[in-house]
Amino acid sequence: MTFLELPFLLATLAAAIPVILHMINRQKVKDLPFPTLRFLKISVQKTRRRKRIHDVLLMLLRAAVLVLIAFGLAKPTVTHLGSLLTGGARAAVVIILDNSASMGMIDPERMRFDVATGAARQILDELQDGDLVALWLTGGPVQGEDKLERSQEKALQLLNEARVSYQRADLARLVHRARELLAASTAVNKQIYVISDFQALSWEGLQSPGQQAAEEGQLTDEQLKALRIPVICVDCNRAPKPNVAIQRVTLETAVPVAGVPVKAIVELFNAATVQQAVVVELHVDGTKIAASPAISVAPGGTATHEFSFAFDRGGLHRGEVRLAGSDGSSLDNRRFFAMEVDQGIPVAIVKPARHEIPYLEDTYYLELALAPGQQGQWALRVSTLTASELASEPLDKYKVIYCVNLPAPSEETAQRLRSYVERRGNLVWFGGDNVRPEAYNLMNQQAGGTLLPAPLLEVRAAGPQVGRDSWHIAQLDKQYPAFKTLLDPPSLYTTVLAYKHIRIDAGASPAARVLARLDDGEPLLVEREVGQGKVIFIGTGAHVNWTNLPLRPIFLPLVARLTFSLAGVEHQRYDTLAGTPLELALPEEAAPVSVEVLPPGGETFRLRSQAAPDGKGQVFRYENTYDPGVYVLRVLDSSQPLQVPYSVNVDPDEALPEKIDHQQLQQQFGITPLVWAEDPEDLSSTFKALREGQSLWGLFLTAVLIALVFEALVSNRLTPKPEEQAKPLSTGLPRGRPVPAPVA
Repeated sequence: MTFLELPFLLATLAAAIPVILHMINRQKVKDLPFPTLRFLKISVQKTRRRKRIHDVLLMLLRAAVLVLIAFGLAKPTVTHLGSLLTGGARAAVVIILDNSASMGMIDPERMRFDVATGAARQILDELQDGDLVALWLTGGPVQGEDKLERSQEKALQLLNEARVSYQRADLARLVHRARELLAASTAVNKQIYVISDFQALSWEGLQSPGQQAAEEGQLTDEQLKALRIPVICVDCNRAPKPNVAIQRVTLETAVPVAGVPVKAIVELFNAATVQQAVVVELHVDGTKIAASPAISVAPGGTATHEFSFAFDRGGLHRGEVRLAGSDGSSLDNRRFFAMEVDQGIPVAIVKPARHEIPYLEDTYYLELALAPGQQGQWALRVSTLTASELASEPLDKYKVIYCVNLPAPSEETAQRLRSYVERRGNLVWFGGDNVRPEAYNLMNQQAGGTLLPAPLLEVRAAGPQVGRDSWHIAQLDKQYPAFKTLLDPPSLYTTVLAYKHIRIDAGASPAARVLARLDDGEPLLVEREVGQGKVIFIGTGAHVNWTNLPLRPIFLPLVARLTFSLAGVEHQRYDTLAGTPLELALPEEAAPVSVEVLPPGGETFRLRSQAAPDGKGQVFRYENTYDPGVYVLRVLDSSQPLQVPYSVNVDPDEALPEKIDHQQLQQQFGITPLVWAEDPEDLSSTFKALREGQSLWGLFLTAVLIALVFEALVSNRLTPKPEEQAKPLSTGLPRGRPVPAPVA
């Protein structure tokens, strides 16, 4: 305990006043001659002893009141949290400055982060020479988490350069790291400052109170000391301005081809407590192409809007959806996306032999579907081969190979196909008159079971012998990516008839996935992953002699989307969060390759890949993704040049307004003392409390009041009433008997 006004302690001498008055009033009683009355003497002695005790009690109460008043005027304080600047003792301080996206909110008139940086400057200004300090930001490159600095210059430099990031804060991890760092310090006073808006999701890494208590019982003394390091919380979350955020943008298209409609589905979230009306705009390649009407979003609710557009040319396209106008935060008013169309994916179609009449070729309809007669660049680069050319053609240059109604390839060709599939190739078989199940099963056996998804059974043909003239497709795998836009209406696939098909024993292969079934449950389209590639068998043919599939509207989008899915086009539209490293696996590369990185800022970096941790090829990793936008990775000196766009955006959860409760946070911190700053823009009262401790003036004032009340009660209780003073003393003699006269 310390006293801020030491001179007032002299007032404790006033406690002697009741003692002096008590001594003055203790006058010795004069002896007067009186008859020897035994009962009267006993009564007087009892009254005298009782009055003496009462007088002493009142004296002590009155002295205590004066002492408590003197102590209160001296302003007593308790410094149980330690002092940041007392006695010149060296302090070690870690300042955790939240610069997550939610700190970009206007609250109420200023950005939260501006208030937070002002608070951090106040803390740095309070430090003395020799104090240790570390300033950590929650977003951006990791800096200085391994040591404390003796000078504030580095922290001030970092503070001057700090800006709001587009990342989520992980305050729980940083507080844990700060404890470890301060525990290793020899400083007398240790404290952790957390300057944040205390968004609930920033503390998801904290343990529950039960886990905290269980671990505390197993900790060493040093670990317990680390847990007792006080955490000073500076809350910048007060009265935020209403805000609407763009949560996500989803692109849907039948095929990524120029001229084909693309649907952009925009999801909005209203973080405010009042209804909001907003307008969103669609920009493609830097040009605004569409704007929505006013969209009403309920308080705390979501709303969606769909844009429909088409790319006018092939290649890589960059786009974004913007929120028109301004609101509480500008950081979540934009959402970026990228799509590459007409990519020239190399595809091979293998036929038994070339025919003089193209219409009679088994691949006629498939070639029309994959290579339509459009002007300009097309998404697929189709090559047609014969079965004999398959034996010598370099297969690795094709993303997908379609084998249509081929006789079973030779063992040598089968081994080449096996090698192709295992190295990320995709092989699709179509049935037909040349496909003999026994020969195909033998081929598959010679290739180690890698060329078919499952064993083939007999050929089944419709007709009077089976009591029906056809089967129709009754079921498509709803979870298969290539089929997502082909499920509605069901008539798209239920009108596809099969007059003849090869039965597939899908149950014999646990890894096989049935993608389509006929109305009697027989598998018609089966897929299986082999190594890094896939094999698919379609039980019917690609010409009209086995099925009407080539004549149905579903045929073109079905084979196109199947091709794009197998080639990995859908997987090249990556959407990741700011601050998340971009990773590109290159399993086919044995040696390091050059990768060109094009960030959204316009610079170009050329870096090298590294050996994959598992030893399978190379891997490229790029970590500087702190700014939102479209990043493009181009693999240059590779056997298969590759371009992959990444859409990097702000974490959509940063718009969530939920804030962690003070009591809940204290429960999760367990034995760690928490101190909450009253005003983030003026921390003087917080510094005073840390430097001087907690004032006990209120406690002493309460004690004085209680003592005065108790003194009044005691005084009133023990003072004789007037009627009691006027009552005649009893002599102990019988009534009516005269008192004997004294003897002369």
